[in-house]
Amino acid sequence: ITLFVLWRGVKQGIELASRIMMPVFFVLFIALVIRSVTLPGALDGLNLLFKPNWGAMANSSVWIAAYAQIFFSLSICFAIMVTYASYLPKRADLSNTALIVGFSNSSVELLAGIGVFGCLGFLAVASNTPVTQVVEDGIPLIFIAFPTLIDELPAFNQLFAVVFFFSLVIAGLTSQISIVEVYVAALRDKFDMSRTTSVIIGGGVAALVSIAFATRGGLYVLDAADHFINEIGAVTAGLLEVALVAWVFRQIDELRVHTNAISDVVVGRWWTWSLMFVTPVVLAFMLFENLRTELFGARNYEDYPTAFLIQYGWTVVAATLVFGVIAALKRWDERTVDLGTKQEVSA
Repeated sequence: ITLFVLWRGVKQGIELASRIMMPVFFVLFIALVIRSVTLPGALDGLNLLFKPNWGAMANSSVWIAAYAQIFFSLSICFAIMVTYASYLPKRADLSNTALIVGFSNSSVELLAGIGVFGCLGFLAVASNTPVTQVVEDGIPLIFIAFPTLIDELPAFNQLFAVVFFFSLVIAGLTSQISIVEVYVAALRDKFDMSRTTSVIIGGGVAALVSIAFATRGGLYVLDAADHFINEIGAVTAGLLEVALVAWVFRQIDELRVHTNAISDVVVGRWWTWSLMFVTPVVLAFMLFENLRTELFGARNYEDYPTAFLIQYGWTVVAATLVFGVIAALKRWDERTVDLGTKQEVSA
């Protein structure tokens, strides 16, 4: 399905799929949130979510986790935003679009938190256990908390379950499409391939590699690769990106002036200072802490064997960085590149 959507292109593939898939998922999710907050014990879960713990604000790991979460949820440092932005019209309103994406993303996450913690409060009351001990995060959360909510709906439980989890698959597909489109577009533009060829090569290789995730130990392989890509790879990429733009090429002010010239919402100098000082410092500290934890921590991530983490964690991160450097070393051809919006962008 992913390869078919990508083969169809931007307008008839990615954009069309997102226009249909995401609204359906969002409507169903709203219904679950409403049901969640009406369950017995929901208030206990919501108190856990919204009651501030000011002492935790002094803990650096909280800020690192916040940065990591927003990077992941907004697909920053995965080249997804760069790729999708390249399809915008030449004079698209950048700051307004960015604000809409950022606030809508965080709003949906807040709704998700309300729905999840309301359900956890209900589960805690039902099992007579503290909310913090009801369920783990990640996969168990999806397949325990949400089925519980669906069971508590007044009618059409089975139908709602089928539609909701189908929509969850759709949400996963849209994320996968965005990730695969990055290197499909890169192959197409950098090596002058047709979209069909780039989908077959880039998407085909990804499809073969992903078979490993469907094996009996695939969830552990996925967990290790995902952890190291996010905690090490994405942070390293983000640090290098902001350092190059802000300090090596010194283009921050030029970007801000250009954005303000075509946008309704004016970006102030705070944006320049954030990218030149705040973000590099935070990312550098994140990378240092992550490396220190992985290399010198009291135990391995999730207590996996060291050899397993080297094979499916460190090796994966190293391979992506090496491949990225090799691909970047190839010089651009003196030609124009069609980025999907019929614009001619000088390479």
